[in-house]
Amino acid sequence: MLQTEALTAMETNEGPMPIKEYRALSVLAMLALGLGLLSGVAVFSPILGIFALVAIVVASYALWQIHVNADRLSGRWMAVAALLLAPMFLGWGFAREIARREILVSHAREYADDFLSILNRNEPYIAHQLKVEKKQRLDSHMNFEVAYQQNEMATTEFKRFVEMSPTKDILAAAPQVTFEYEEYLRHRHTGLADSVTLQYTYDTPAGDKTRFWITVKREFSNYTGQADWHVVELSLDRPRGS
Repeated sequence: MLQTEALTAMETNEGPMPIKEYRALSVLAMLALGLGLLSGVAVFSPILGIFALVAIVVASYALWQIHVNADRLSGRWMAVAALLLAPMFLGWGFAREIARREILVSHAREYADDFLSILNRNEPYIAHQLKVEKKQRLDSHMNFEVAYQQNEMATTEFKRFVEMSPTKDILAAAPQVTFEYEEYLRHRHTGLADSVTLQYTYDTPAGDKTRFWITVKREFSNYTGQADWHVVELSLDRPRGS
């Protein structure tokens, strides 16, 4: 009696109810989901956004494949999830990098402005110390002129610094030099170091406005947990590749 009722319940007016066909899970959809999750590394570096781009391509192809073979393949939600995750992580990574660069350029400009103001106060020894890496700088309480004279290499580097333009021209007209920041030109990131090139002009009472470029470098130390800045170059020639 019970078996007869069960069979009757599974039947319709047109006969027995069809059994739902089995559909395989799309391998590409699973791969796309994995790549979509892996694309989270793009948050730490835009270069790693390649994983997000690959995830988008694979997910798009997987969706097309599932659509064409809807009766045999499943896993659409995995491909859709990858298409949501990959662009989100990619955009997050680029937004984070842009914000970091803006902050870095702002700090670079502050350091460059301080350096130029020291030159305009006609304090060449202090300015030259800002061109030296922090670990190699002299004690700020020392008599720099005497200390430089006791070091032949330091003396040679200092002479090269003060005898080249625009440093020479700025020191000659100090303290009547007017500086104007024009634009950020270039940023390079290598390991724990960032270098930023900025474009300025200076104007002296005896001359016309002159354009020059200053490159400052920021180096982060894993040992101290701090970042130190120094001036790399001050030049009247536009840097190559910019």
